[in-house]
Order: sequence, then C-alpha cells, then structure tokens
Amino acid sequence: MSSASDISTFINTVRDLCGVGICYYDLSEFFNYNKLGVKNNRGHYCSFCEAVRALPGGRIQCEASDRQQAVALALQYREPFFFECHMGIKELVVPLLREEKLLGILFVGQCRICGDNGAPAMERGALRLGGDPVQMRALYDALPLADRDDLLRIGRILLQYFDSKILNRELLTPQADTPGSSTDTAAAMRDYIQTNGCYNITPGSVAEAFFLNSSYASRCFSRRFGCTLGDYICQVRLERARLLLRSTTAPVHNIALNVGYPEANYFSRLFKKHIGLTPQQYRAQCRGDTAEE
Repeated sequence: MSSASDISTFINTVRDLCGVGICYYDLSEFFNYNKLGVKNNRGHYCSFCEAVRALPGGRIQCEASDRQQAVALALQYREPFFFECHMGIKELVVPLLREEKLLGILFVGQCRICGDNGAPAMERGALRLGGDPVQMRALYDALPLADRDDLLRIGRILLQYFDSKILNRELLTPQADTPGSSTDTAAAMRDYIQTNGCYNITPGSVAEAFFLNSSYASRCFSRRFGCTLGDYICQVRLERARLLLRSTTAPVHNIALNVGYPEANYFSRLFKKHIGLTPQQYRAQCRGDTAEE
C-alpha cells in the first residue's frame, strides 16, 4: 500500500472515530497525495463547505482562505493553531514541517466549537457571496459540535502519526511530563503549565492532573516560585502572546485564541493590565511604529 493510501486510511479512521472533519493539503507533493490520496482528504468536503464553494466566488475565496491565509500563518506559527476562514468557521490548522520546509497542513474541524457562536459571521459571509443565510444557517447548525481542547488532542494524534511515519523528527507539539513523575512537584507543575498553557487549564485542573488537593498544590507552588498557579498560567500565556505579537502578523483575536483566551476583549484588557499597553500598542512599539490603534 502506498503512503498516500496509508494516510487516507488513517485520516478517514480518525475522522470517523472523532466525528469531525480532517483535510490534508500536501503542499509540496511530498507524498504525491493530490493524485493518489482519497478525494475527501484533499479538501473540505462537508455539505456546508460544498455549499459555500457553489456560491458565486465561493470557491475562489475558499482557496484564498485555505491556501494563502492559512498557509501564511502556518509558516509563522509553525505549530498547531486555530484559524478562522472567510465564512467565520474556526478550525485547528496543523503545520507539517521537515526542518524549515512546510510540507503540508492539516485542517481539523469543519465543525462548531463549544462556546463559539460563529453563526453571525457565517450569515454575513453568505450574504456577501449572494447566498441564502437561512439555508446556510441550516447547514451550519448540522455541523458536529466539538470541544476546542479535543481538537487540539486530535491534532496531537495526527502529528504523532506523521512524525513516526514520515518526518522522523521531534514532535511539533511537546508531550507533557507524566504527572507525578518528578520528585519536585512544583517544578513539574510549572513544566506542565508551560506545555499546556494554550489549553483550557485552571489551577484546579493542574492540581487534578497531579492527583493533588487544590489547596496543597497552590501552597506548594507559591512556596517554590512566589506566585499562585493562576498567576503563573497568566504569565505563560501573556509571554507567548508577546512573542507572537513581535514575530507574526497574526490578528490580535487570533493570537488571543491560540494562547488560551477565546474572548479577544478579555484578552486585550488582561494584556493591558499586566503589560501596560494594548496588544496593538505593544506590537506597534516593538516595530518602532508611532501610530497607535
């Protein structure tokens, strides 16, 4: 069986088990996948996406969204990140890299994400393309509902598969230390937060991961590092946000989503409280711009 057939079988299996769409774009023809892979793994083939592509200009905008905007961000993030397409649908994008070359990208989603109301943006997109918002809303509502963290876990499984089968290199998404494996519990919790900060973690969930009482975990961490678990989670996320603001052109709302804050306004308020500048002002300052947004 060819690599392309193996990949098709694996993606179809994961998709059927998880109930969300998975599309693989072989950008470099590394596996000759665009000729040998199964059609429904080479693009977005759910009913909603097919209806969008059937609208006037829909296919062109889908191509621009997937093969230009998502690819450009994949080269900047170089790790799994959430992406909002031109119709307002959010998906996890998994860059597949070998050394410095982007071999391809995986889209994990074609679904609705818990806590995210993408319907208004979708309806605006339908009107922009001359479609029927009521019909498109029905197709949107029929999409499966998935949890954001579950999509990240699916992305990790896919990365592990491509790593072991094709890329033969260190995983893009680092694995967390096994809870309780370290003799220094506070240091282990610190490492766990650094690895999992983009997930929906809380001080309570960190303590639970190490089978600890929340109060004990908090005291242990505070004695060692001089700050609470909640404060450290915030520090890790904001430091990641600062790096992304300096090194990418990703929109602020997209960066907020990918550092663990789905609500962009809350992220901006939190960023200004701790950094003293809004995210836009911080980015402008880093680039030497004088204009403020």
